[in-house]
Amino acid sequence: MSVDFEKVFHDLNPQPGMLRLQQAGLGWKSDDKGSLVTVAAGDMKWMQWIRVARNFQLRIGLKNDRRRETFDGLMREDFDRLSKAVKDFYGITLETKEISIKGWNWGKTDFQGSDLAFQVSGRTMFELPLRNIANSNIASKTEVSLEFVDPTASAEGAPTSSSSKSRRADELVEMRFYIPGTVKAGSDAGSDAGGGEEDEEVTAAQAFHDQIKDKAEIGQVSGEGLVVFNEVLVVTPRGRYDVDMFPTFLRLRGKTYDYKILYSSITRMFLLPKPDEIHLQLVVGLDPPIRQGQTRYPYLVMQFAKDEEMDAELNMEEDAIKEKYGDRLLKRYDAPTFEVVSSVFRGLSGKDIITPKSFRSHNGQYAIKCNVKAVQGDLYILEKSLIFVAKQPVHVPFNDIHQAIFSRVGGAVSSGKTFDLNIVTKSGPEHTFMSLNREEHQPLEDFFRSHKVRIKNEMQDGDLLGAPAMLSDDDEDEDVEMESDEDAGRKKPKARAPAAAGGAAMDEDEDESEDEDFQASSSDGGSPSESESDEEGSDAGGGSDVEMEEAPKKKAPKKSSGNGEGPPKKKAKRDD
Repeated sequence: MSVDFEKVFHDLNPQPGMLRLQQAGLGWKSDDKGSLVTVAAGDMKWMQWIRVARNFQLRIGLKNDRRRETFDGLMREDFDRLSKAVKDFYGITLETKEISIKGWNWGKTDFQGSDLAFQVSGRTMFELPLRNIANSNIASKTEVSLEFVDPTASAEGAPTSSSSKSRRADELVEMRFYIPGTVKAGSDAGSDAGGGEEDEEVTAAQAFHDQIKDKAEIGQVSGEGLVVFNEVLVVTPRGRYDVDMFPTFLRLRGKTYDYKILYSSITRMFLLPKPDEIHLQLVVGLDPPIRQGQTRYPYLVMQFAKDEEMDAELNMEEDAIKEKYGDRLLKRYDAPTFEVVSSVFRGLSGKDIITPKSFRSHNGQYAIKCNVKAVQGDLYILEKSLIFVAKQPVHVPFNDIHQAIFSRVGGAVSSGKTFDLNIVTKSGPEHTFMSLNREEHQPLEDFFRSHKVRIKNEMQDGDLLGAPAMLSDDDEDEDVEMESDEDAGRKKPKARAPAAAGGAAMDEDEDESEDEDFQASSSDGGSPSESESDEEGSDAGGGSDVEMEEAPKKKAPKKSSGNGEGPPKKKAKRDD
């Protein structure tokens, strides 16, 4: 004897099926015959009848763990028949759970098994599965932000591939709780305050955040960890983090923030040498990005010293590594730190690492120093894209570039030492890289032409030759056609008028003297001002770069002075 219910949904499955109850247990099978779920009668602990978005839900609690099974789509008239079948077959009373429909946003939170319940007037308004919480952040003294993973991606780790599962059209990615007041640190929520007296108070938001981290196991190293990289310097978001590598995800553990990042969310990776020739940066693109409060970080930037070495051993049998990862991953590593970390990232994520190849700046570097708005950074020209690395990296593929425009702003002599590169994309946004050394113009233009990138040059011939050529009257006589004989002093302003920003009403001599005064009195070496760019451009050998590199170059020998035998070595922990 069995009792059947049609058009019933299991969990978040969009495909309906048939639910069948029998003496030995119950089973559900989708209409497309693709999914089958069974629950033995001996595993059932309790059952609840709840009003949900898809009519009514049958919720079944299991004995062995805190896991549960849910079936949606039942109708109101099915309650009597279902209640009788459950009582007869399994000896369990079907409990009706009341749901709050007031619509209030003020209530209490309660941890119920594997769920976080939000209650209003003693009734549950909604529930959040703790297994879907990817991260918890303290947005302010009274706010806690919860971030969620994609329900279609397995946190325990569905195997990652180049073609990840398509996401649903709408999904909840973040929720914020406003929690004012203070609580006692001696409670369970405040136990992480550590070592304090029982009457010590912490903010209620901090206590809630600690509870979430404990219940949802955020920041805890559990499962089959492969290797741990300790005290990695992360430039974006700034801080030092321990990086725990697992077969299907990685975890960043810092003093304030913890992040869980699925390998399937890694879109691309870059290994870029810095112009100081001391450090390298591993840039990891993320989709969806990680967050700190309102700030989104679509790129993770890690920095390593070139001469720092590391020993690492993976917590996995060598045969299993070869079978699952092939030649992309090794059992043991003894190499520079940046090579070890990038190799492990490459092997576990399945993404190749992009490095600069053919392009070189005028002084032989892979990067060009420039500004984006008020932020100074390094511009790398790769084979199929360009990337600007700063606090918030900017990546532009060549196939998305509509036009690359070379231009120079301002009519002063000093501005002839730099130029701007404006990238107009097909997707809409424009990116302007300012204050590039004029020596970089020709290498950039030649490289773009060889890679079929459309170019527009708004720089005058005098701009390309530099400031001395702009002051030559003889050259301007050849470039500018005059209808009547005029003296050279009148020809110069007419030839340079298009380059001036407002031109006709400006007194050139006065402008030049003002620029010279500003440059002479400039003392802000860190601000991305025009005068600073002039100083950088005036030294063909990159004199200003040498001055900036003095500090890190002095620190480098200190690392090797301990034993005098070579560069320092770090040892990665093996997560047993």
